[in-house]
Amino acid sequence: MNPDEPAVQQLFDLQGRCALVTGASGYLGGAFARALAEAGATVIVGSRDAGRAASTASELPSAFGQIHCGVALDYLDENSIEAGVTQAVDSVGQIDILVNNGHAADAHDLTNVKGEDFNRQLANAT
Repeated sequence: MNPDEPAVQQLFDLQGRCALVTGASGYLGGAFARALAEAGATVIVGSRDAGRAASTASELPSAFGQIHCGVALDYLDENSIEAGVTQAVDSVGQIDILVNNGHAADAHDLTNVKGEDFNRQLANAT
């Protein structure tokens, strides 16, 4: 091990950065949001439910003095996306990182998903 190599915490230092995580009030999105906050990022919690977004944001670690916030954001509704992103930018100034985790809860697996549903999910993820 080379002592001159940066530590993992230095490699993943996100202090001064802002991350928007869609679907962040859910299990996986919440884990993404916590990891980003622990690395120093200010996190904007996006959720279809504004109350859940605010609650999740209030529970994130703020070891570096970050002030996290929640916004209502439904990726299936263009007006909601515009309003949520505008609110996020107004709160933090800019968004440096996007974790596009939001998804529709279609309980389909790949053996019976319709092409239209698959394409909608894929369009959101890319």
